[in-house]
Amino acid sequence: MTAFRETAFRETAFRETAFRELSVEKRIKTLQNEGAIDESDATFLLKQLAESSDATIPADVANCMIEHQIGKYTLPVGVVRGLIINGETRNVLVATEEPSVIAAACNGARIAAMSIEGCIVANSPQYVTTAQIAFENTDGNVAAQLREIVEDSGKVEELLRIANESHPSMMKRGGGARKCRAVALNGFAKLEIDVDTCDAMGANTVNTMGEAVKAQLESWLGVEALAAILTNTSRVATTAEVHIPAAALASTRLENLDERESEGKRLARRIAALSALAASDTARAATHNKGILNGIAGAALASGNDTRALEAAAHAWAARSGRYLPLSTWKTEVLNEQTILHGRIEIPLQIGIVGGSISSLPMAQLAIKIGKYKNTNDFRNTLAALGLVQNLAALRALASSGIQAGHMKLHASNLAIAAGAKGDEIVKIAHNLLQLTTAERTTEKVAQLLKQLRESDKN
Repeated sequence: MTAFRETAFRETAFRETAFRELSVEKRIKTLQNEGAIDESDATFLLKQLAESSDATIPADVANCMIEHQIGKYTLPVGVVRGLIINGETRNVLVATEEPSVIAAACNGARIAAMSIEGCIVANSPQYVTTAQIAFENTDGNVAAQLREIVEDSGKVEELLRIANESHPSMMKRGGGARKCRAVALNGFAKLEIDVDTCDAMGANTVNTMGEAVKAQLESWLGVEALAAILTNTSRVATTAEVHIPAAALASTRLENLDERESEGKRLARRIAALSALAASDTARAATHNKGILNGIAGAALASGNDTRALEAAAHAWAARSGRYLPLSTWKTEVLNEQTILHGRIEIPLQIGIVGGSISSLPMAQLAIKIGKYKNTNDFRNTLAALGLVQNLAALRALASSGIQAGHMKLHASNLAIAAGAKGDEIVKIAHNLLQLTTAERTTEKVAQLLKQLRESDKN
Protein backbone atom coordinates (compact mmCIF):
# COMPACT_ATOMS: atom_id res chain seq x y z
CA MET A 1 0.00 0.00 0.00
CA THR A 2 1.40 3.39 -0.97
CA ALA A 3 2.09 6.08 1.63
CA PHE A 4 -0.82 8.06 0.16
CA ARG A 5 -3.22 5.13 0.56
CA GLU A 6 -1.93 4.50 4.07
CA THR A 7 -2.63 8.12 5.04
CA ALA A 8 -6.05 8.05 3.38
CA PHE A 9 -6.83 4.82 5.22
CA ARG A 10 -6.21 6.38 8.63
CA GLU A 11 -7.83 9.75 7.84
CA THR A 12 -11.02 8.16 6.50
CA ALA A 13 -11.33 5.87 9.52
CA PHE A 14 -10.82 8.84 11.88
CA ARG A 15 -13.44 11.02 10.17
CA GLU A 16 -16.12 8.36 10.31
CA THR A 17 -15.36 7.46 13.93
CA ALA A 18 -15.68 11.14 14.87
CA PHE A 19 -19.02 11.51 13.06
CA ARG A 20 -20.41 8.40 14.75
CA GLU A 21 -19.55 9.75 18.19
CA LEU A 22 -21.30 13.10 17.65
CA SER A 23 -24.72 13.79 19.13
CA VAL A 24 -27.63 13.75 16.68
CA GLU A 25 -27.78 17.55 16.85
CA LYS A 26 -24.07 17.84 16.06
CA ARG A 27 -24.34 15.36 13.16
CA ILE A 28 -27.04 17.56 11.66
CA LYS A 29 -24.84 20.61 12.21
CA THR A 30 -21.92 18.83 10.53
CA LEU A 31 -24.01 18.13 7.42
CA GLN A 32 -25.06 21.80 7.42
CA ASN A 33 -21.45 22.99 7.71
CA GLU A 34 -20.46 20.71 4.82
CA GLY A 35 -23.19 22.21 2.64
CA ALA A 36 -25.14 18.95 2.32
CA ILE A 37 -28.16 20.67 3.91
CA ASP A 38 -29.09 24.28 4.56
CA GLU A 39 -30.45 25.99 7.67
CA SER A 40 -34.08 25.19 6.86
CA ASP A 41 -33.21 21.50 6.36
CA ALA A 42 -31.40 21.45 9.70
CA THR A 43 -34.41 23.05 11.39
CA PHE A 44 -36.65 20.40 9.85
CA LEU A 45 -34.47 17.55 11.11
CA LEU A 46 -34.20 19.06 14.58
CA LYS A 47 -37.97 19.39 14.69
CA GLN A 48 -38.20 15.64 14.22
CA LEU A 49 -36.39 15.20 17.49
CA ALA A 50 -39.26 16.91 19.28
CA GLU A 51 -42.42 15.07 20.28
CA SER A 52 -44.46 16.30 17.31
CA SER A 53 -44.04 14.11 14.25
CA ASP A 54 -45.66 16.54 11.83
CA ALA A 55 -42.20 17.32 10.48
CA THR A 56 -42.17 13.80 9.01
CA ILE A 57 -45.68 13.47 7.57
CA PRO A 58 -48.26 16.19 8.28
CA ALA A 59 -51.50 14.72 9.60
CA ASP A 60 -53.58 15.89 6.64
CA VAL A 61 -51.08 14.45 4.14
CA ALA A 62 -50.93 11.08 5.94
CA ASN A 63 -54.71 10.84 5.94
CA CYS A 64 -54.80 11.25 2.15
CA MET A 65 -51.95 8.87 1.35
CA ILE A 66 -53.62 5.60 2.44
CA GLU A 67 -56.99 4.15 3.37
CA HIS A 68 -58.09 3.81 7.01
CA GLN A 69 -55.15 5.86 8.29
CA ILE A 70 -55.00 5.92 12.08
CA GLY A 71 -51.41 6.83 12.82
CA LYS A 72 -47.87 7.21 11.53
CA TYR A 73 -45.12 4.61 11.68
CA THR A 74 -41.61 5.92 12.24
CA LEU A 75 -38.25 4.34 11.46
CA PRO A 76 -34.84 5.77 12.30
CA VAL A 77 -33.20 7.52 9.34
CA GLY A 78 -29.40 7.62 9.27
CA VAL A 79 -26.77 8.73 6.79
CA VAL A 80 -24.19 6.56 5.04
CA ARG A 81 -21.05 8.66 4.77
CA GLY A 82 -18.05 8.62 2.47
CA LEU A 83 -19.54 6.60 -0.39
CA ILE A 84 -17.54 7.66 -3.43
CA ILE A 85 -19.14 6.86 -6.81
CA ASN A 86 -17.62 7.88 -10.13
CA GLY A 87 -15.44 10.41 -8.31
CA GLU A 88 -18.26 12.04 -6.30
CA THR A 89 -18.72 11.61 -2.56
CA ARG A 90 -22.31 10.96 -1.50
CA ASN A 91 -24.30 11.20 1.70
CA VAL A 92 -27.05 8.58 1.42
CA LEU A 93 -30.08 8.62 3.70
CA VAL A 94 -31.20 5.14 4.79
CA ALA A 95 -34.36 4.27 6.74
CA THR A 96 -33.93 1.00 8.61
CA GLU A 97 -34.69 -0.82 11.85
CA GLU A 98 -31.63 -3.10 11.65
CA PRO A 99 -28.77 -1.84 13.84
CA SER A 100 -25.82 -2.90 11.69
CA VAL A 101 -26.94 -1.75 8.22
CA ILE A 102 -25.57 1.79 8.23
CA ALA A 103 -22.46 0.89 10.23
CA ALA A 104 -21.66 -1.87 7.73
CA ALA A 105 -22.26 0.38 4.72
CA CYS A 106 -19.96 3.07 6.13
CA ASN A 107 -17.28 0.46 6.78
CA GLY A 108 -17.63 -0.92 3.26
CA ALA A 109 -17.50 2.61 1.82
CA ARG A 110 -14.30 3.28 3.80
CA ILE A 111 -12.65 0.20 2.32
CA ALA A 112 -13.88 0.94 -1.20
CA ALA A 113 -12.38 4.45 -0.97
CA MET A 114 -8.94 2.76 -0.89
CA SER A 115 -9.59 0.97 -4.18
CA ILE A 116 -7.33 1.26 -7.19
CA GLU A 117 -9.87 3.62 -8.78
CA GLY A 118 -10.31 5.58 -5.56
CA CYS A 119 -14.04 5.07 -5.89
CA ILE A 120 -16.74 2.67 -7.05
CA VAL A 121 -17.34 2.83 -10.79
CA ALA A 122 -21.05 2.57 -11.62
CA ASN A 123 -23.09 2.75 -14.80
CA SER A 124 -26.81 2.75 -15.62
CA PRO A 125 -28.27 2.17 -19.10
CA GLN A 126 -31.49 3.83 -20.20
CA TYR A 127 -34.40 2.27 -18.31
CA VAL A 128 -38.01 1.85 -19.42
CA THR A 129 -41.05 0.69 -17.48
CA THR A 130 -43.16 -1.91 -19.27
CA ALA A 131 -46.92 -2.40 -19.39
CA GLN A 132 -48.31 -5.76 -20.42
CA ILE A 133 -51.81 -6.42 -21.76
CA ALA A 134 -52.39 -10.15 -21.33
CA PHE A 135 -54.91 -12.45 -23.04
CA GLU A 136 -55.83 -16.10 -22.72
CA ASN A 137 -54.54 -17.90 -25.81
CA THR A 138 -55.59 -21.54 -25.75
CA ASP A 139 -55.69 -22.01 -29.54
CA GLY A 140 -52.81 -19.68 -30.48
CA ASN A 141 -55.10 -17.33 -32.41
CA VAL A 142 -54.61 -14.29 -30.13
CA ALA A 143 -50.82 -14.62 -30.30
CA ALA A 144 -50.97 -14.68 -34.10
CA GLN A 145 -53.20 -11.58 -34.18
CA LEU A 146 -50.90 -9.68 -31.78
CA ARG A 147 -47.91 -10.50 -34.00
CA GLU A 148 -49.78 -9.09 -36.99
CA ILE A 149 -50.58 -5.91 -35.06
CA VAL A 150 -46.94 -5.20 -34.07
CA GLU A 151 -45.83 -5.87 -37.64
CA ASP A 152 -48.28 -3.21 -38.89
CA SER A 153 -46.53 0.17 -38.43
CA GLY A 154 -49.84 2.01 -38.70
CA LYS A 155 -51.41 0.04 -35.86
CA VAL A 156 -48.28 0.34 -33.70
CA GLU A 157 -48.35 4.11 -34.23
CA GLU A 158 -52.02 4.14 -33.23
CA LEU A 159 -51.33 2.17 -30.01
CA LEU A 160 -48.45 4.47 -29.03
CA ARG A 161 -50.64 7.52 -29.72
CA ILE A 162 -53.43 6.13 -27.52
CA ALA A 163 -50.94 5.38 -24.74
CA ASN A 164 -49.36 8.82 -24.85
CA GLU A 165 -52.64 10.69 -25.06
CA SER A 166 -53.81 8.91 -21.91
CA HIS A 167 -50.98 10.61 -20.00
CA PRO A 168 -49.85 13.69 -21.99
CA SER A 169 -47.74 15.15 -19.17
CA MET A 170 -45.16 12.38 -19.66
CA MET A 171 -44.74 13.40 -23.29
CA LYS A 172 -44.25 17.02 -22.21
CA ARG A 173 -41.37 15.95 -19.95
CA GLY A 174 -39.69 14.17 -22.87
CA GLY A 175 -40.84 10.65 -22.09
CA GLY A 176 -43.73 8.47 -23.21
CA ALA A 177 -44.56 5.13 -24.85
CA ARG A 178 -41.76 4.03 -27.15
CA LYS A 179 -42.11 0.46 -28.40
CA CYS A 180 -44.55 -2.48 -28.66
CA ARG A 181 -43.84 -6.23 -28.64
CA ALA A 182 -45.97 -9.35 -29.00
CA VAL A 183 -45.09 -12.26 -26.74
CA ALA A 184 -46.50 -15.80 -26.91
CA LEU A 185 -46.62 -17.84 -23.70
CA ASN A 186 -47.92 -21.28 -22.76
CA GLY A 187 -51.69 -20.75 -22.94
CA PHE A 188 -51.37 -16.96 -22.92
CA ALA A 189 -50.27 -14.08 -25.13
CA LYS A 190 -49.45 -10.48 -24.33
CA LEU A 191 -48.60 -7.17 -25.87
CA GLU A 192 -45.83 -5.24 -24.08
CA ILE A 193 -45.39 -1.47 -24.24
CA ASP A 194 -42.11 0.13 -23.14
CA VAL A 195 -42.52 3.57 -21.56
CA ASP A 196 -39.80 6.12 -20.82
CA THR A 197 -40.96 7.55 -17.49
CA CYS A 198 -38.08 10.09 -17.22
CA ASP A 199 -37.19 10.69 -13.56
CA ALA A 200 -40.34 9.05 -12.16
CA MET A 201 -40.75 5.37 -11.35
CA GLY A 202 -44.00 5.76 -13.28
CA ALA A 203 -46.15 2.86 -12.07
CA ASN A 204 -49.41 4.79 -12.18
CA THR A 205 -48.52 6.35 -15.53
CA VAL A 206 -47.75 2.98 -17.12
CA ASN A 207 -50.89 1.36 -15.69
CA THR A 208 -52.99 4.19 -17.11
CA MET A 209 -51.38 3.73 -20.54
CA GLY A 210 -51.84 -0.03 -20.39
CA GLU A 211 -55.54 0.23 -19.67
CA ALA A 212 -56.03 2.75 -22.50
CA VAL A 213 -54.31 0.43 -24.99
CA LYS A 214 -56.22 -2.56 -23.60
CA ALA A 215 -59.54 -1.04 -24.73
CA GLN A 216 -58.26 -0.61 -28.30
CA LEU A 217 -56.80 -4.13 -28.47
CA GLU A 218 -60.05 -5.66 -27.25
CA SER A 219 -61.84 -3.81 -30.04
CA TRP A 220 -59.44 -5.07 -32.70
CA LEU A 221 -59.24 -8.65 -31.43
CA GLY A 222 -62.84 -9.10 -30.32
CA VAL A 223 -61.49 -10.77 -27.17
CA GLU A 224 -61.59 -9.57 -23.56
CA ALA A 225 -58.16 -9.02 -22.07
CA LEU A 226 -57.18 -10.85 -18.89
CA ALA A 227 -55.24 -7.93 -17.38
CA ALA A 228 -53.42 -4.71 -18.15
CA ILE A 229 -50.69 -3.79 -15.66
CA LEU A 230 -47.04 -2.88 -15.46
CA THR A 231 -44.41 -5.53 -14.91
CA ASN A 232 -41.90 -5.13 -12.11
CA THR A 233 -39.13 -6.78 -14.09
CA SER A 234 -36.45 -5.14 -16.18
CA ARG A 235 -34.42 -6.10 -19.23
CA VAL A 236 -31.49 -3.91 -18.17
CA ALA A 237 -29.53 -3.51 -14.94
CA THR A 238 -27.21 -1.05 -13.24
CA THR A 239 -23.65 -2.21 -12.67
CA ALA A 240 -21.03 -1.14 -10.13
CA GLU A 241 -17.55 -2.49 -9.55
CA VAL A 242 -14.46 -1.93 -7.47
CA HIS A 243 -10.88 -3.24 -7.29
CA ILE A 244 -9.60 -3.29 -3.70
CA PRO A 245 -5.99 -3.96 -2.66
CA ALA A 246 -6.00 -6.89 -0.25
CA ALA A 247 -4.27 -4.84 2.47
CA ALA A 248 -7.28 -2.53 2.67
CA LEU A 249 -9.37 -5.46 3.94
CA ALA A 250 -7.22 -6.00 7.03
CA SER A 251 -8.04 -4.63 10.46
CA THR A 252 -7.00 -1.04 11.14
CA ARG A 253 -5.48 -2.34 14.37
CA LEU A 254 -2.70 -4.00 12.38
CA GLU A 255 0.02 -1.36 12.02
CA ASN A 256 2.66 -3.55 10.40
CA LEU A 257 2.18 -3.41 6.61
CA ASP A 258 3.42 -6.97 6.06
CA GLU A 259 0.91 -8.28 8.62
CA ARG A 260 -1.83 -6.23 7.01
CA GLU A 261 -0.95 -7.59 3.57
CA SER A 262 -0.98 -11.18 4.84
CA GLU A 263 -4.29 -10.77 6.67
CA GLY A 264 -5.79 -8.94 3.68
CA LYS A 265 -4.87 -11.78 1.32
CA ARG A 266 -6.48 -14.30 3.66
CA LEU A 267 -9.69 -12.27 3.84
CA ALA A 268 -9.75 -11.67 0.07
CA ARG A 269 -9.47 -15.41 -0.59
CA ARG A 270 -12.27 -16.20 1.89
CA ILE A 271 -14.54 -13.45 0.51
CA ALA A 272 -14.05 -14.88 -3.00
CA ALA A 273 -14.86 -18.35 -1.64
CA LEU A 274 -18.06 -17.05 -0.02
CA SER A 275 -19.01 -15.49 -3.35
CA ALA A 276 -18.45 -18.81 -5.11
CA LEU A 277 -20.56 -20.55 -2.46
CA ALA A 278 -23.44 -18.17 -3.19
CA ALA A 279 -23.17 -19.03 -6.89
CA SER A 280 -23.40 -22.75 -6.01
CA ASP A 281 -26.06 -22.70 -3.29
CA THR A 282 -29.49 -21.05 -3.59
CA ALA A 283 -29.86 -20.95 0.19
CA ARG A 284 -26.66 -18.94 0.51
CA ALA A 285 -27.50 -16.78 -2.53
CA ALA A 286 -30.80 -15.68 -0.95
CA THR A 287 -29.04 -14.43 2.20
CA HIS A 288 -26.22 -12.93 0.11
CA ASN A 289 -28.78 -10.92 -1.88
CA LYS A 290 -30.76 -9.95 1.21
CA GLY A 291 -27.59 -8.33 2.55
CA ILE A 292 -27.16 -6.38 -0.68
CA LEU A 293 -30.73 -5.13 -0.43
CA ASN A 294 -30.35 -4.05 3.22
CA GLY A 295 -28.94 -0.67 2.28
CA ILE A 296 -30.61 -0.37 -1.12
CA ALA A 297 -34.11 -0.97 0.26
CA GLY A 298 -33.44 1.38 3.18
CA ALA A 299 -32.30 4.16 0.83
CA ALA A 300 -35.29 3.52 -1.44
CA LEU A 301 -37.62 3.71 1.56
CA ALA A 302 -36.04 6.95 2.81
CA SER A 303 -36.53 8.47 -0.65
CA GLY A 304 -40.21 7.50 -0.89
CA ASN A 305 -39.71 4.75 -3.47
CA ASP A 306 -41.55 1.44 -3.74
CA THR A 307 -39.27 -1.03 -1.97
CA ARG A 308 -41.45 -4.03 -2.83
CA ALA A 309 -41.22 -3.34 -6.56
CA LEU A 310 -37.48 -2.81 -6.30
CA GLU A 311 -36.90 -6.06 -4.43
CA ALA A 312 -39.21 -8.05 -6.72
CA ALA A 313 -37.23 -6.86 -9.75
CA ALA A 314 -33.92 -7.71 -8.06
CA HIS A 315 -34.99 -11.26 -7.22
CA ALA A 316 -36.44 -11.79 -10.71
CA TRP A 317 -33.09 -10.70 -12.16
CA ALA A 318 -31.24 -13.08 -9.84
CA ALA A 319 -33.39 -15.96 -11.18
CA ARG A 320 -33.44 -14.96 -14.87
CA SER A 321 -31.18 -17.90 -15.89
CA GLY A 322 -33.65 -20.39 -14.42
CA ARG A 323 -31.57 -20.75 -11.26
CA TYR A 324 -31.42 -18.24 -8.40
CA LEU A 325 -27.95 -16.63 -8.34
CA PRO A 326 -26.15 -13.90 -6.35
CA LEU A 327 -26.49 -10.32 -7.60
CA SER A 328 -22.81 -9.66 -6.93
CA THR A 329 -19.56 -11.55 -7.47
CA TRP A 330 -16.16 -11.26 -5.81
CA LYS A 331 -12.92 -12.76 -7.04
CA THR A 332 -9.20 -12.31 -6.44
CA GLU A 333 -6.85 -11.07 -9.13
CA VAL A 334 -3.15 -10.25 -9.28
CA LEU A 335 -2.17 -6.84 -10.64
CA ASN A 336 1.47 -5.70 -10.66
CA GLU A 337 2.27 -8.49 -8.18
CA GLN A 338 -0.42 -7.18 -5.84
CA THR A 339 -3.45 -9.21 -4.74
CA ILE A 340 -6.68 -7.41 -5.65
CA LEU A 341 -10.26 -8.20 -4.64
CA HIS A 342 -12.56 -7.42 -7.57
CA GLY A 343 -16.24 -6.93 -6.77
CA ARG A 344 -19.06 -6.42 -9.24
CA ILE A 345 -22.82 -6.03 -8.82
CA GLU A 346 -25.52 -6.15 -11.48
CA ILE A 347 -29.01 -5.18 -10.31
CA PRO A 348 -32.13 -3.65 -11.92
CA LEU A 349 -33.29 -0.54 -10.06
CA GLN A 350 -36.74 0.72 -11.01
CA ILE A 351 -36.82 3.88 -8.91
CA GLY A 352 -37.63 7.58 -9.28
CA ILE A 353 -36.66 10.93 -7.83
CA VAL A 354 -39.94 12.73 -8.57
CA GLY A 355 -43.65 11.95 -8.46
CA GLY A 356 -45.90 9.95 -6.17
CA SER A 357 -45.00 9.80 -2.50
CA ILE A 358 -41.53 11.21 -3.28
CA SER A 359 -43.11 14.60 -3.93
CA SER A 360 -45.41 14.48 -0.89
CA LEU A 361 -43.06 13.22 1.84
CA PRO A 362 -40.73 15.87 3.32
CA MET A 363 -38.11 13.30 4.32
CA ALA A 364 -38.13 11.78 0.82
CA GLN A 365 -37.49 15.19 -0.71
CA LEU A 366 -34.65 15.74 1.75
CA ALA A 367 -33.15 12.34 0.89
CA ILE A 368 -33.00 13.32 -2.78
CA LYS A 369 -31.54 16.72 -1.90
CA ILE A 370 -28.84 15.42 0.47
CA GLY A 371 -27.84 12.76 -2.06
CA LYS A 372 -27.53 15.43 -4.78
CA TYR A 373 -29.05 13.06 -7.32
CA LYS A 374 -29.18 14.83 -10.67
CA ASN A 375 -31.44 12.24 -12.30
CA THR A 376 -32.68 8.68 -11.81
CA ASN A 377 -29.56 7.10 -13.30
CA ASP A 378 -27.44 9.08 -10.85
CA PHE A 379 -29.55 7.66 -8.01
CA ARG A 380 -29.36 4.15 -9.50
CA ASN A 381 -25.56 4.34 -9.61
CA THR A 382 -25.55 5.35 -5.94
CA LEU A 383 -27.89 2.52 -4.93
CA ALA A 384 -25.84 -0.09 -6.80
CA ALA A 385 -22.64 1.18 -5.15
CA LEU A 386 -24.38 1.12 -1.77
CA GLY A 387 -25.43 -2.50 -2.31
CA LEU A 388 -21.89 -3.45 -3.29
CA VAL A 389 -20.24 -1.95 -0.18
CA GLN A 390 -22.99 -3.39 2.02
CA ASN A 391 -22.21 -6.81 0.57
CA LEU A 392 -18.46 -6.26 0.99
CA ALA A 393 -18.84 -5.42 4.68
CA ALA A 394 -21.04 -8.48 5.32
CA LEU A 395 -18.70 -10.88 3.51
CA ARG A 396 -15.66 -9.41 5.24
CA ALA A 397 -17.34 -9.94 8.62
CA LEU A 398 -18.24 -13.54 7.69
CA ALA A 399 -14.70 -14.17 6.46
CA SER A 400 -13.15 -12.93 9.69
CA SER A 401 -14.85 -12.91 13.11
CA GLY A 402 -18.35 -13.84 11.96
CA ILE A 403 -21.46 -11.75 11.46
CA GLN A 404 -22.66 -11.73 15.06
CA ALA A 405 -19.80 -9.92 16.80
CA GLY A 406 -20.50 -6.50 15.35
CA HIS A 407 -24.23 -7.05 14.94
CA MET A 408 -24.86 -8.00 18.56
CA LYS A 409 -22.80 -5.08 19.78
CA LEU A 410 -25.19 -2.74 17.99
CA HIS A 411 -28.21 -4.86 18.94
CA ALA A 412 -27.54 -4.38 22.67
CA SER A 413 -29.19 -0.94 22.57
CA ASN A 414 -32.33 -2.45 21.03
CA LEU A 415 -32.53 -4.99 23.85
CA ALA A 416 -32.30 -2.17 26.38
CA ILE A 417 -35.02 -0.14 24.61
CA ALA A 418 -37.31 -3.18 24.40
CA ALA A 419 -36.99 -3.59 28.16
CA GLY A 420 -38.15 -0.02 28.71
CA ALA A 421 -34.83 1.81 29.17
CA LYS A 422 -34.95 5.56 28.54
CA GLY A 423 -32.35 8.21 27.76
CA ASP A 424 -28.99 7.56 29.45
CA GLU A 425 -30.31 4.23 30.72
CA ILE A 426 -30.08 2.81 27.19
CA VAL A 427 -26.33 3.47 26.94
CA LYS A 428 -25.63 2.14 30.44
CA ILE A 429 -27.67 -1.05 29.97
CA ALA A 430 -26.14 -1.70 26.55
CA HIS A 431 -22.66 -1.28 28.03
CA ASN A 432 -23.44 -3.74 30.82
CA LEU A 433 -24.88 -6.25 28.35
CA LEU A 434 -21.69 -6.25 26.33
CA GLN A 435 -19.77 -7.39 29.40
CA LEU A 436 -21.84 -10.59 29.40
CA THR A 437 -21.65 -13.66 27.20
CA THR A 438 -24.15 -13.98 24.36
CA ALA A 439 -26.02 -16.69 26.26
CA GLU A 440 -26.42 -14.36 29.25
CA ARG A 441 -28.04 -11.56 27.21
CA THR A 442 -31.64 -12.60 27.85
CA THR A 443 -34.71 -10.40 28.25
CA GLU A 444 -34.86 -11.41 31.89
CA LYS A 445 -31.27 -10.28 32.41
CA VAL A 446 -31.95 -6.95 30.71
CA ALA A 447 -34.97 -6.38 32.97
CA GLN A 448 -32.85 -7.24 35.98
CA LEU A 449 -30.09 -4.81 34.95
CA LEU A 450 -32.61 -2.04 34.38
CA LYS A 451 -34.22 -2.62 37.78
CA GLN A 452 -30.81 -2.54 39.47
CA LEU A 453 -29.85 0.66 37.65
CA ARG A 454 -33.01 2.44 38.67
CA GLU A 455 -32.72 1.33 42.27
CA SER A 456 -29.12 2.53 42.31
CA ASP A 457 -30.15 5.94 40.94
CA LYS A 458 -32.72 6.32 43.72
CA ASN A 459 -30.10 5.83 46.43
